[in-house]
This record gives sequence, structure tokens and C-alpha cells, in this order.
Amino acid sequence: MIKLIEPAEAYLASYEEAYREYVEKGVSTYSFTDASSCDIFAKYERYRQERDLPPDRVGEDKYWLVDEERRYFIGEIAIRHRLNETLARRGGHIGYGVRYGEWNRGYGTKMLALALEKAKELRISPVLITCNDDNLASARVMEKNGFVLGDTILVSGEGEALLTRRYWKTIL
Repeated sequence: MIKLIEPAEAYLASYEEAYREYVEKGVSTYSFTDASSCDIFAKYERYRQERDLPPDRVGEDKYWLVDEERRYFIGEIAIRHRLNETLARRGGHIGYGVRYGEWNRGYGTKMLALALEKAKELRISPVLITCNDDNLASARVMEKNGFVLGDTILVSGEGEALLTRRYWKTIL
């Protein structure tokens, strides 16, 4: 059964495989955490509790989309508790990544739909989610989940400027 869960040790080895896939394929649209460099469960708990965060970060809840029968990690989604100035321009309330080997199978759409229920429980509305202007797959995932394109803006960062689509949805 495919379901959204809180990160769990039972799926850590599969998560690490997904991390390595992203590194090998040069995926940069979403970053999984290098679990060999830190205790990711402690890190996720600090973010959930909003404790000891870097000054430019906000609290967030992480969830993993998994296939329980195969004990297989499919994707990760972060629900940020609020927006700061940076996230209001690029990043939004929700960020997600599907492991490279599972792209184009509908998992992003399913994961976002399930995460919207979590965002509703956190009373986040309206919800902002963004993607690079050329990331048509993510744009489709957002649109399939009822998000509406608000605007496209130029966002500068790390030596480059990116056109960023900003999508909104009211869920409360």
C-alpha cells in the first residue's frame, strides 16, 4: 500500500538509495538530506519543533511517501509552517521530491494531494507552492491538485536568476 508517513527507520536504507540517485543524476530541484552526514530524524524533529534552526529557516513537517509492501521510499514532502521573505518568492509552503527512478508515475500528484490534508490540519491557507518556470512536470502536479498560477517572477540567487512560477490554493 502506498501511503504518506512520518519518516521512519524502516525506510532509511531506501531513502539513502534515493539520495544517491539524485546525486548521480544531478537532480537539483529538491534536495534529499545526506543521511550519512547527520541524524536526519533528529534534524527533522528540530524543524518540526522549530528548535535551533538557522536564522533564515522556518519550521516544517516532513513526510515520506512509501510503498509499505516493498519497504520502499518513493518521495519526500516538506510542509513549512509559515513563509519568510525568501519562501514567499521561491519555495512556498510545500516542497517535494520524488526519487529519480519513480518519476512520471503519478507519485508527485498523489503525494501533494495527501500533504494538502496535513497542511489543512496545520491550518495553512492559502497554500503557496513554487517551481522553476521550465519544470513542467511539477507545474502539472500542482495544477492537477487544484493550484492556480498566481504569477511568474524572476528570483535571483546563488549567482543566477530563475524564472519561478508561484501557484496558490485555498484549502480551509
